[in-house]
Amino acid sequence: MHSASHICAPAVHMLAAGGFFMILLTKWNDLLWQWLLPVLLTAAAVLCGIRQKGKPVIGLMRMLRELFGGLFTSRTDANQRGIFANALAAAMGTGNLIGTALALIHGGAGAIFWMWISALLGMFLVYAENVLGIRFRRVHPDGTITGGALAYLRYGTGAKLLTAFFAFCCIFAALGMGNMAQSSTIAQSAAYFHMPHAGSGMLIALLLFVILRRSPAHAKAFAARLMPLLCGMYLIGCGYLILRNRNALPHACMEILRGAFGLQAAGCGCTAGILLQSLSIGLRRGIFSNEAGLGSSALLHMDADSDDPVLQGKWAAAEVFLDTVICCTATALVILTAPACQPAAFTDASALLLHAFSAGLGDAASVFLSVSMMLFAFATMIGWYPCGAACAGYLFGKNACTVYFAAYVLLAFAGALGSPAWIWAFCDCCNGMMALPNLYGLMILSKKSNSGRFTS
Repeated sequence: MHSASHICAPAVHMLAAGGFFMILLTKWNDLLWQWLLPVLLTAAAVLCGIRQKGKPVIGLMRMLRELFGGLFTSRTDANQRGIFANALAAAMGTGNLIGTALALIHGGAGAIFWMWISALLGMFLVYAENVLGIRFRRVHPDGTITGGALAYLRYGTGAKLLTAFFAFCCIFAALGMGNMAQSSTIAQSAAYFHMPHAGSGMLIALLLFVILRRSPAHAKAFAARLMPLLCGMYLIGCGYLILRNRNALPHACMEILRGAFGLQAAGCGCTAGILLQSLSIGLRRGIFSNEAGLGSSALLHMDADSDDPVLQGKWAAAEVFLDTVICCTATALVILTAPACQPAAFTDASALLLHAFSAGLGDAASVFLSVSMMLFAFATMIGWYPCGAACAGYLFGKNACTVYFAAYVLLAFAGALGSPAWIWAFCDCCNGMMALPNLYGLMILSKKSNSGRFTS
C-alpha cells in the first residue's frame, strides 16, 4: 500500500515545477519591461519623431479638430468610425483604471507626467506603424489582406522569419492579454454582484460567440456603438468627482509637476532616486495603457477603405492621446483630488480606486467601478480579436481563423477560472516578445514613416 507521501509526490513536483517556471517568467518580464523595452521603445519613438519632424505632436490640436469634427458626419464613413472605435476598445482596457492607480502607488504623482510623455512618444510610434502599414499593404487575389505590422515587416524589411515570429507572439498576446486577462478581470468584478466565476465565464463566452461569429465588420459595428457610451459614462463620472473636489485641483497639478522632477514637497532639493522611479513607472504604465509600439494598432487599421497612410496615422495618434492623456489623467485627478487620499499608503490598486471614488459617490462607487471595469475589459476583448485573427490567417491560411475563433471563445471561459497571477505574467511576456520585432521594423523603416505632408 502506497503512503500518502508517495501518492502526493507527483502533484508536489508539478507545483514545484510550476513555481520555478513562474519565477523564471517573472524574472524575464522584469528584464523585458523594466530595462529592455523602455529603452527600445523610447529610442524608436525618438527616431520616428525626428523622421516625422514632430508632426503628430506639433499638429496635435489641428489634427484633433479635423478628425473629431467630422467623426459623426459624412466626412467620416462607417468603416473609419468602426476602425477607430475598435482600436480604442483594444487600447482602453483596465490599464486606464488599475494601471493609473498602480502608477500613483509605486511612482507617486509625478508618474502621471511621465505617462503624458509616454503618450507623446507613443503618438510617434503608432503614427509610424499605421503609415507604414498602409504603404506596404497587399491585397491578394483571394481578397485577403496583409497589412499593418505584418506588411511592413514582411515586405518592408524582407524578414520572413521575423514576421512569422511577430505573428506567432501576437496570436498568444491576443489570446492572453486581449482575452484571458480581461475575462479574469470581468469575473473578479462580477463577483461583487455575487456571480460565480464559472457563470461569468459562460456568459462572456456566449456574448463573444454571438458578437464575433458573423464577421470582423460586425464586431467593429458593436465597438462603434459601445465605446462612445462607455467613454462618455466614465469621463462624466470622473468629471463630476473632479469638479466636486475642484479646490484640490491646483494642488494636485503641482504635485504632478513636483513629483515628475523629484522635487520635495517643500519645493527644494531633488532626489535622483525619486526622479528615476517616477520616470520609470510613468513610462512603463503609459506603454501598458496605450500599447504603442506593439504593432496592434496597425493591424486594426489595415483593412481601412482609405488608401491614405497619413489619415490612418492621424487616427491612431488620436487614439493614444484619448487613451492616456484624457482617460488616464481623469482617473489620476479623481485620486489626487479625493479628500485624505494618499496613494503611497495603499498597496492594492483596487482599494485605492474604491477609496477615491467613494469620497464622492459613496456606496455607489463599488457599482460604478465594477461596471466600468467589466465594460472596459469586454471592449478590449472585442478590440483584440481581429489582431489575432489576422496573424492566424497570415501564418496558417484563411481556414485557421475558424480554429482561432473557437479558441478565443473557449479561452474566455478558461480565463474567468484561471489564476490572475499566471495569466498576467504570461500576457506580459507575449506582449513584450511581440514588441521586439515590431520595434526593429519601425527603426529600420523610420525614414519611410514621414509622409512628407500632414494636413489633408
